[in-house]
Amino acid sequence: MVKLAATSNAIWWIKNPKAAAEMKSKGQRKKSLGSAFCLDMADLVRNISLQGYNKLLSPDLTLGQRLIWLLVHMATTVSLIVVLSLTWEQFVAQSFVTNLKDPLYPVENVPFPAVSICPNNRISRQAVITYAEELRLNSPVIRPVEYFLERLRFFRELYTHVGVVVDTDDFITFQTFLDVFGTWNNETFFDTRRIMKMLAPRCEEFVLKCTVANVEVPCFSKDAFQDSLTMYGPCCTFNLGNKLKKRHYKNRLASPELGLKVVLNDSHADYFAPILNTNGYIVLIHNAENYASVSSSNVLEMFPGQGEDSYLSIYARVVDTDDSLKSFSPFSRRCYFEYEAQNPVHEQLVKTYSYSYTFPNCITRCRIRSIMALCRCLPFQLPLQLVENLDGVVFCTLGHVACLNQYMFKWRNVLTERHLIVGLEREIEEALYCPQCLPSCRDVQYGVSMSALPIDNYLATLKLDENNQTEFSTNISVLRVYFGEPTAQYYIRLLNNTWFEVFSTIGNIMSIFVGFSMVAIFEILFFLTKYIYEGCNRIVQQNIMDRKDQELEAKQLYICP
Repeated sequence: MVKLAATSNAIWWIKNPKAAAEMKSKGQRKKSLGSAFCLDMADLVRNISLQGYNKLLSPDLTLGQRLIWLLVHMATTVSLIVVLSLTWEQFVAQSFVTNLKDPLYPVENVPFPAVSICPNNRISRQAVITYAEELRLNSPVIRPVEYFLERLRFFRELYTHVGVVVDTDDFITFQTFLDVFGTWNNETFFDTRRIMKMLAPRCEEFVLKCTVANVEVPCFSKDAFQDSLTMYGPCCTFNLGNKLKKRHYKNRLASPELGLKVVLNDSHADYFAPILNTNGYIVLIHNAENYASVSSSNVLEMFPGQGEDSYLSIYARVVDTDDSLKSFSPFSRRCYFEYEAQNPVHEQLVKTYSYSYTFPNCITRCRIRSIMALCRCLPFQLPLQLVENLDGVVFCTLGHVACLNQYMFKWRNVLTERHLIVGLEREIEEALYCPQCLPSCRDVQYGVSMSALPIDNYLATLKLDENNQTEFSTNISVLRVYFGEPTAQYYIRLLNNTWFEVFSTIGNIMSIFVGFSMVAIFEILFFLTKYIYEGCNRIVQQNIMDRKDQELEAKQLYICP
């Protein structure tokens, strides 16, 4: 027969239940809940599965030895709390990680970037002479055409131009004349965008021949070049509508011969107002869904030289985010999914090209908001699709140049987070602050390298006609844009530590310090549950007894004399 009194020392085992029942039946005085708790707490310390706690109440140890064990447990507990807090902070700080998922991701699945080509000369001589003659005829004062040509050169300051002393008084005087005699009858204000588009070099005269995947295509169509706005004003942009987002294997554009090849007119005969100190042209490599602006990030700016056969080799990196991160807020995961951030579409611009949400477009929108708040105008280079409110929008004129130059540092330096850096306090305060802008969770980042050969090599490949002449003169340049490798690197952002990894790490730390285990958790939970139940049971019994006393008192018979 098994002796129940010696079966186990676990705290949930009721020792000698028969003796306990006999003592209860004898009507002994019932112990209070506090004294019972102290006795059971001592029994818990003696019999808990955690190592070393039974030493605190061991009768074989002296008081000094027990105090030593108490100090050991206190130091162990404090160390455990510190280590757990540091571990938790590390988990929180490194909750997400970016891993290389596929180092050989097929490049035909990577969107081909948009290629914006801008002549360094931003004002056509032929167009500006025509416009100067128009202004001369409209002027009430007889002045030569050279007078207007000299002042029309002021428009160069509306572009990105550094190192020129600006006389704002001459700007304001000439702009006052343009506000009266340079507007059309249906215009309330001087339309800077219309004038600058009219004065810009025409793409049809700049882009001469286009070849995609070794097949000659019409240069000006929805599948090739279109006029678009960039940070340098009107430019010629290839793949503006992102038509080459996905391609088949034979059309992956992964070599100089099978990529984009453009023949450009490199003559300086039409030069009137160059803005950069270069004799070539400007190429912007950017995502087709982004407004091309270097200060908004993710735009690669290259400067091929005059009379060169330039090779632009593109290297792509795809950054994706696992769907499991959708349960986190955008500011926790530091990115937006497509459904979380949408740009508003104005009814007036439904038929025009629209920009989807991207980090560069968000920065551009933030910059537009700041410019319109500080200078009360919109630079003609910036797209109306990214303006939040089109009511009363006025394009910046020569009269706004002073204001634009005053805040140029602010708009060229953007912060999405502010951190105190000693020595840069003023720069941080003066920079444009856009905390609402986060990267896209699915994005493509491009890198580019450029090399060049003399144009003679290309001219030697051209066929001669009957007159021993080629189809192009010597004043040309050739631009080749292609993927440098047939594969791209595919990265994915995911959770750094799953719940079971965190659980196992915390369990290991607690096991090292206090020998913690699931058995100890059950023992402590049983102990707490037991006294919660007993406390609630006593409250219920006391309420029942009080209710019976009240009913008995109401039924008592009073005998009156």
